[in-house]
Amino acid sequence: MKSKRVKIVIALGSNVDQEAHILKAKKWLEATFEDMTFGTSLWTEPIGLSSDKFLNTLGVGYTNVNMERTLLAIKNIERKCGRRVAESRKGIIAVDIDLLLFDSERLHETDWNRGYVKNLLQQLGVSID
Repeated sequence: MKSKRVKIVIALGSNVDQEAHILKAKKWLEATFEDMTFGTSLWTEPIGLSSDKFLNTLGVGYTNVNMERTLLAIKNIERKCGRRVAESRKGIIAVDIDLLLFDSERLHETDWNRGYVKNLLQQLGVSID
């Protein structure tokens, strides 16, 4: 039996070699998930840490696997793009990829209230209600 195809919304951010890391992450996401489309990239101030500005974007796509496997795939992409625990603890974020929506389940609820997330969701035609 084929798994249900579900919509996913993914947030990406980087505060080091930002353009290169976001581009690499987008390519991996496009290779991993179906019909990925991305909004524009926006520069934002860091939240909760002292670092260079973040480059952020959102992607919308589809997956046929459950949430657990989707999250494992995302963590694997973060590692392939250079994310390391020791560097993250120092505020060096090669790439941070968060699953914001899986089917109808919203995750990282505080992210949904951030201005840049709202703007990018609207740009991508994703309802924020």
